Amino acid sequence: MKSHKTQKTLVTFYGDDFTGTAATAEAFTASGMSTIILTEPLPGDKLFERFPDIKAVGIAGTTRTMTCDQLDETLKRVFMDLKDYRSPVFLYKVCSTFDSSPEIGSIGKAIEIGKNVFSTRIVPVLPAAPRLGRFTVFGHHFAALGQTSIHRLDRHPSMMKHPVTPMNESDLLIHLSKQTSLKSGLINIFDLDRGEKHVLSLLNEFVNDGISIALFDCLYERHLMLASKVMRKFVSQNESIFISGSQELGYGLSHAFAESGDFEIPAGIHTDIAGTIKRPLFVISGSCATVTGEQILWAKNNGFMDVELKPGDLLQAKGHDLYLEQIIDVIIRHLSNNNPVIVHTAIGMDDPRIGIFEKRARALSLSREQANEMLGNALGEITQKVVEHTSLKRLVVMGGDTSGRVQKYLDINALQVAKSIGIAAPVCYAYSRKKYINGMEIVFKGGQIGSVNYLGEVQNAKTIPFEECSLEVI
Repeated sequence: MKSHKTQKTLVTFYGDDFTGTAATAEAFTASGMSTIILTEPLPGDKLFERFPDIKAVGIAGTTRTMTCDQLDETLKRVFMDLKDYRSPVFLYKVCSTFDSSPEIGSIGKAIEIGKNVFSTRIVPVLPAAPRLGRFTVFGHHFAALGQTSIHRLDRHPSMMKHPVTPMNESDLLIHLSKQTSLKSGLINIFDLDRGEKHVLSLLNEFVNDGISIALFDCLYERHLMLASKVMRKFVSQNESIFISGSQELGYGLSHAFAESGDFEIPAGIHTDIAGTIKRPLFVISGSCATVTGEQILWAKNNGFMDVELKPGDLLQAKGHDLYLEQIIDVIIRHLSNNNPVIVHTAIGMDDPRIGIFEKRARALSLSREQANEMLGNALGEITQKVVEHTSLKRLVVMGGDTSGRVQKYLDINALQVAKSIGIAAPVCYAYSRKKYINGMEIVFKGGQIGSVNYLGEVQNAKTIPFEECSLEVI
């Protein structure tokens, strides 16, 4: 067995929200790299002792909703801890819609911190995710809406109205310039089509010209694969590299590592495995995304017990506890009768509950961040009580911000991908010190992710027992 002092991972990634971290782990896992998600970094020796054969490690964060001061405090500490894993590639995973602002979830600020901590000469940035319908062309970003249409980011029906970080700029170089003073350059699709030697030389030219951020166009999967190969080869000229981008870099980097001989792709990793269905399913949603709204309506029309939360009432001190108790009792009763349950705070962007919630927050002199925190804590409390008082085996949390807050109530310390459901929203096994949570199956799903009948797919998914595939050495 290797000494823990000489072991290293091939890639370490930090996700700015829970849903994206799970999607990134899915990409690495599906590509044959043994991958674990931690909720807090472990010291290197403890990591390799607990998960000795690990190739990729992710840290599930919540920086997407943080101020710059909070980013500074959180990421400096976490990035220093991650250096202990001795990875050649460190990835700061951001949402493939790139939604952020100079004040909240600043990607530019995160890049500054990463560049400094990892002492990397240049930071490649690739936010596109072609499989998911997210594209960057000549620096402008586009995103699909469901299965039907593609919109420029600043004209996307959901992203331009995002409640925390609305996107009003599709040119990502301009968008980044509002978040960092670091100089940025673009590697466009014509550059990529000229091949890896040309792109590698461009990166070195950028370094010589004092350009610190290299934004990559990406329209097709071949662009993703080529960019990932270039990043891997750039590592050969340097000790390590800090990069930022979407979850689909997991596919590209895995391919690049395998091609370089860093690991062998196991045979049969794409074979669908037998297993069992875990019912009843409990779903809790704090998302107001259009896609999630369609999924909630599907569930209501397909046998799920519908529990409609009034988020404005959760901001009131008077009656708050009684209201939560009543909601929890209803959920537990339905689950005890083996009925699937969906709890939600909104059905799409036009739900009147959103306006009532915002009006109530203003009346109570609460900032948007304070109100969202209180709502997230209430959803976390509901989930924790339901899990504790039922024999629940499978849970879905919908919404990136919601997922991060709910997770804190479940005492989860690690996650492992159990099964892919469509793209970028896998079922995961949870590791926890609490026996009734350890091995439980949890989905952290982004608001814009999944087919209309996604919850039906999760409800009917077959998985093998946690004990048969756990990566942990006990």
